Amino acid sequence: MKRFTIAKPELWKSFLLLTLIVTSIVQTIILWDYHPTYQSVQSETQLTTVDESLQRRANQVVIPVQAVVHDNNAVFASKNTPKQLMRVIRDTFEASEFNRSNPLATKNVPSFYTDINEGLELILPEAYYADTLSYMLPGTYSLSGKIPQRVLIYMEDNAFTIRTIMSDQSIWEGKLTKVGNGDVNSLFLKNSSRTMKRVTYTDERVNYIPVVGPEMNELFAYDVSSIQIDARLDWMRDTFFPGDPNVQEVDPASSVGALTNGVSVAEYDAKLNASRYRNLSRNSTEREAALGLDSIVEFVNFHGGWVDESSENQGLSLRFDAITPANKGFETTVFRFHVKGFPVFSQREAFINNDAIDLSTLRVENDGAQVRSITRHHLEIDRLITVGTTQLADADEVLGTLINSGRFENVTEIRIGYEIEYNEDTSRYVTFSPNWFVREAGRWVPYNQSEDWTERMMYRGLE
Repeated sequence: MKRFTIAKPELWKSFLLLTLIVTSIVQTIILWDYHPTYQSVQSETQLTTVDESLQRRANQVVIPVQAVVHDNNAVFASKNTPKQLMRVIRDTFEASEFNRSNPLATKNVPSFYTDINEGLELILPEAYYADTLSYMLPGTYSLSGKIPQRVLIYMEDNAFTIRTIMSDQSIWEGKLTKVGNGDVNSLFLKNSSRTMKRVTYTDERVNYIPVVGPEMNELFAYDVSSIQIDARLDWMRDTFFPGDPNVQEVDPASSVGALTNGVSVAEYDAKLNASRYRNLSRNSTEREAALGLDSIVEFVNFHGGWVDESSENQGLSLRFDAITPANKGFETTVFRFHVKGFPVFSQREAFINNDAIDLSTLRVENDGAQVRSITRHHLEIDRLITVGTTQLADADEVLGTLINSGRFENVTEIRIGYEIEYNEDTSRYVTFSPNWFVREAGRWVPYNQSEDWTERMMYRGLE
């Protein structure tokens, strides 16, 4: 009995020591195998308060669809906006019996317009939704997920028909049934003073440009936004890291500021008045479906919003521009500045870490399920001043310049717009110069200044 009472404390000590050893081993294994799970950006956006005047709904974001009216062998700009036309189409027609006709062969674009005397044509931007057509045109039909690029509505044998060309160059045709009280005649109202010329590019893209170059105003404005680094860092902290106690300032410089919480980074370049936010967390499992335009618009709403009210009243806006193809697994949604309804283009400037930034765009990058970055310029103006006028070249002169220089084969679109030059002095003013612009080898450049732009970009070490 005496030996038993002596052994009992030793037994408990051994058991306690063994327990501590096992616990230590288990904790070590847990630490080795531990990977922190970060909150999805889409969830983070719900934590901050935003200026409601800067918010948008997806259906409020202007998508630059081009609309033209065919009148026998002539083509004219439509008198109605694309949004008005789409509303009439949706309220008036239902579609059925879509069938695929012969594939669009190379150099066979005119076949799309065979037997068309009077019609309405819509040129869609680089498509984002495969169901764009079904949204615009109700009915019971299936296009097997095809993405439309052009839509042509015309009369045939006293009945309305729709013909579409898809991103895979296939042509589909269907019947339209009039079910509403929409004014069908309004679809074919043409602007007889604006004759348009069809341009077909080497990759079979099509768009229309004015036959006669317009006279446009040259514009000037001051950038009145705050460019103090301290103020912008406070803005980025509230915008991208609301309520996060782990945010720290990183390597402040004379014209550059940066914040990070160890997972994401927000950077601001005061010289260019531009910022970039990058989410570096691993993919979230909370969102199974791919991001759509509505999700991208919501993300912008909660991360800085759109154009301020004063600038918007002066004619400055951000409009949907395009979806760039996925590069290394990332897809970029581009919103472009517009002034007085015309797109704005700029040379790319050297941004933080020598990356290139287009000062005329807001870009949101995603990996399919989660937003990864947003890059933007913070331009604000309170007054646009007309300082002169420019008479633009006619369409034939523009095309002749591109063809004679051997550049046309690399061009995929032509637009009229403004070149923005951003003065980086303390006065911070901008000029908007009208010109023709071409998308050449994936970049927008003036039709008559491509070498000058390229040399200046190469000099800045951006290519």
